[in-house]
Amino acid sequence: DKKLAVLCYRCLSLLYLRMFKLKKDHAMKYSRSLMEYFKQNASKVAQIPSPWVGNGKNTPSPVSLNNVSPINAMGSCNNGPVTIPQRIHHMAASHVNITSNVLRGYEHWDMADKLTRENKEFFGDLDTLMGPLTQHSSMTNLVRYVRQGLCWLRIDAHL
Repeated sequence: DKKLAVLCYRCLSLLYLRMFKLKKDHAMKYSRSLMEYFKQNASKVAQIPSPWVGNGKNTPSPVSLNNVSPINAMGSCNNGPVTIPQRIHHMAASHVNITSNVLRGYEHWDMADKLTRENKEFFGDLDTLMGPLTQHSSMTNLVRYVRQGLCWLRIDAHL
């Protein structure tokens, strides 16, 4: 049922956004540290040939990069392969994990919006009664909204 899917996507969206907010300070710290590292190492990075920029001939696509070996993908300087310190790799991975929660949150919200358009009356009535959900709604408002929506779905299904 698309109405149930909307309620699920709204829950997922708000949960992912809350998970991001819980780790936002860490993400900011990682972001600053990574930017500092890349600024300090800009000269080394400038020497690395980018797999995305070519001379106009045989420029690889993201799909073709799947077949590139890790050493070739990193590029190399005259002194050998470029290595990334373990702590930088860990920070980057953690930063991606934290910030991906925002992307997932927005993705689920957009999916819910698309399905909501097909059930305007149901969600219009729910918004009128419970107040509309936003990406800044509290967990309490989310629970109340979803409970009311589930109650109406049960009534519609005659359960």
